[in-house]
Amino acid sequence: MKKIYPKEWLKLHPYQIVDEVDRYYTDVANQIYQVLNTPLADGMFEEKDARYFSLCLTAWFEDVISQVGIWTTFTAACKKRYGNWLPFYPLDDNYYPDEINVEDIRFLLWHHIQFSSRDEGRIINPENPVIELFANELYCILDEIYETAPENERLWQFMHPKGKGGLNSFEKYRLVLQWFHYDSYFNIENQKQYEDELEETTSDLSEDWQGKKNLLVYNTYTALMLQGRRDLLSLTSCEWLALWAEQNNGPQEWRSTKEYIESFFLLTGEDDGFLYLQDLCGKDEVYRVTKDSFDLSSIKDRQVGESVALCTLLHYGKVWNQIGIMSLLPSLNNDIKQAVESLRDKKEHRNEKAVYEDFIRATGGKPFYFCKSRQEMIDFLTHEMKYRTAEGLKLPSIRAKHGLILMASPRTGLYIQTQLCECVKSPDNPFYDAKAAAQKALSFLLSPDVIPYDLSCMLQDRGMLPDAMLNSLKGEEYGRKFLQQNAHFLTDYFFHRCREKDYDA
Repeated sequence: MKKIYPKEWLKLHPYQIVDEVDRYYTDVANQIYQVLNTPLADGMFEEKDARYFSLCLTAWFEDVISQVGIWTTFTAACKKRYGNWLPFYPLDDNYYPDEINVEDIRFLLWHHIQFSSRDEGRIINPENPVIELFANELYCILDEIYETAPENERLWQFMHPKGKGGLNSFEKYRLVLQWFHYDSYFNIENQKQYEDELEETTSDLSEDWQGKKNLLVYNTYTALMLQGRRDLLSLTSCEWLALWAEQNNGPQEWRSTKEYIESFFLLTGEDDGFLYLQDLCGKDEVYRVTKDSFDLSSIKDRQVGESVALCTLLHYGKVWNQIGIMSLLPSLNNDIKQAVESLRDKKEHRNEKAVYEDFIRATGGKPFYFCKSRQEMIDFLTHEMKYRTAEGLKLPSIRAKHGLILMASPRTGLYIQTQLCECVKSPDNPFYDAKAAAQKALSFLLSPDVIPYDLSCMLQDRGMLPDAMLNSLKGEEYGRKFLQQNAHFLTDYFFHRCREKDYDA
């Protein structure tokens, strides 16, 4: 077994120099790793994943001991959103949110195993008895040292800059945001998302872009730091730090830093400290953006009333900051006007809303319509919705052995599900089959490839997926009940979405 060294431990921390506290927790990580380096764990983790989990679980323990507040922010948000401190497990008065609990370890084990299994398409049952076995053993190790483990004051100070005399600045905030998003134990998916998107972005660059690869790297890194939502609450990291600051007496500026705007902006004014940018894709609001956040030398040709900027603004404190790459365009020509209109349509879901209204009108108010065949679907689209196929365009061949479902929402527009019609229970669905639904309906709750998030929520809220179940050693009925009790969390988790942001009930 290859030992974990302090250098590896530091990768989860916002500093570079090892001290005695880091050595202590590295030893703890090795104790955890030794437990996981057994034949029983072979089916759960690959070796590299076991090492990473050992580090992350130790960092979670350090978070609780040092009262940094990352984990307690999550459990408090769980309580508010899902009605319990944690999903899955029955908790009683013996669960203490600000201490370590065996249920916390069970959940973290499940989360890491599920993440490492996603590429295989496996769904891990949170009640897996092997997970429970390891959680109990790991809890015993950590409980034994709970009263004597040292606090990490450096980590606490990093997260509490104001209370410990640190700088309460935007640059400090960016450092915390970057560390939290990419390197903290809590966000285990973000680095992989960045690597995947970067590979996709740079894999087939034209010669013109080869020399600008570093810009693409920086832009991808920054954009995901602001927009990525692959955490346990499906929030952006800015929103997450705002939650943390509210709960842990963090800087006031962090609590209000939730909003970013990516858009085309017209430069409407300038003074010694600020540029004034009018959002062309929103409500024409003018934003006061500090010059300190710009590389002014790269936009020295700017002209008030003429120049158009394509950039991202982040609200911090009482001012806006430009963050990431900015493209400065000389004027609002016809090509830019078309791009502006296209982005405005996307932001406001104009096309989707128009399709939804047509759909609701055609169905008499229902957001779904069941078809027995491809031809029936075409008849509905052409005769009821009054749509016409573009000249030369042929609709794809569709095998409708078990029917088709047409669904619509203001966010998604029209969506056609061609494979799993038999899973949806409705008086209007002649193909509904409870037995088939018990085997397949889980996909509607856990697979973004099967259905958009808001439509999954709609089907759940209308009770149209009653047969969906998770395989359980305790039987089908238990697996069905367990899934229904945890459907809200699981759908958020697998879709990387949440109802308060992505679903209009």
